[in-house]
Amino acid sequence: MSVDRIERLNAQLLKELGLLGEAHIRPDIPDALVTFTGVELASNLRTASVFVSVYGSAAAKRRALELLQRKRPILQDGIARKVTMKYTPILNFKLDETAERAQRVMAILQDLNLPDDQAPTPPVTDEEP
Repeated sequence: MSVDRIERLNAQLLKELGLLGEAHIRPDIPDALVTFTGVELASNLRTASVFVSVYGSAAAKRRALELLQRKRPILQDGIARKVTMKYTPILNFKLDETAERAQRVMAILQDLNLPDDQAPTPPVTDEEP
């Protein structure tokens, strides 16, 4: 399996999940913002890790993950209808807290009140969720 093909499928699955999430997830969790941030298909295309960012309380995060798990068959069916693959991957949802960690770091840096010429510059990384 070509790496380019898997990357294209990851991008296509992420796009479709975003559309399906608007229809099936968002209406059920009005107190949180649920965003699909990444998809990593297994090399055999049978499973996919779906990274989800949830902005809201800890209870809202828990409810969002429970809702995603409950609606997994609906999301997989939607993917099967839109993405041509031999097998529809089984979706495994994982909480992505990268944005929240970055926000906490920025808040700490602002609390330090360093002059602009002494402010540390964040390292550049190529990390994926």
